[in-house]
Amino acid sequence: MISFVILTAFLGCVFALPEFRRDEGPSVQDLFLSCPGAAGSPNVERADRCTLIDIKNNPDIRLWAILGDPQLNCGGGTQPVTITIGGSQTVTTGYSVDANIGINIEGIQIGGGASSSQSTSITTSRSTMYVVSPGRQVVQVAGILHKSQTGNVQVNYGDRVAGHYIWYTGTEVTELTPTDDVEYDTHETKCGTDPRDLNNHS
Repeated sequence: MISFVILTAFLGCVFALPEFRRDEGPSVQDLFLSCPGAAGSPNVERADRCTLIDIKNNPDIRLWAILGDPQLNCGGGTQPVTITIGGSQTVTTGYSVDANIGINIEGIQIGGGASSSQSTSITTSRSTMYVVSPGRQVVQVAGILHKSQTGNVQVNYGDRVAGHYIWYTGTEVTELTPTDDVEYDTHETKCGTDPRDLNNHS
């Protein structure tokens, strides 16, 4: 009976210990902002590294980029003009996070995933002779196939932050890494509209 009472009292003490909660540490915003390449946070020190973990592979996605400046035949003439369009563009690995987090993670550097096993940037260039009709404008575009992966982010600190060296954002991040699979096209639109808006099909 005595041993049972002692064991019960011991278990009661164990289960009475405070449970570590995610909200006791840095906010998700602070964790992301402390990653290398990010803007930094006044609330926590800079992290040594951030790593994509629990990775899920998504279908590849082709993202379109503009090469060079748009060329216009918008001067009121009635004749088509032949011009050279094109240029070059460097595309790097990018990350997206739930918009509800409310932070800009541009420039953030996260290891792991496809970006660790292949180049994180690609430079592509192209020039084309193109006949532009009156009242039209055109720009050269490149469709670059990206590897898409989603995961959580592990944040490692050199010193303890709120009692821990390692924290997890708990918010999924999507990493888009460019490949050398590139398709080229032209994007022609009506004068007076935004020639760089690739959703503009006027």
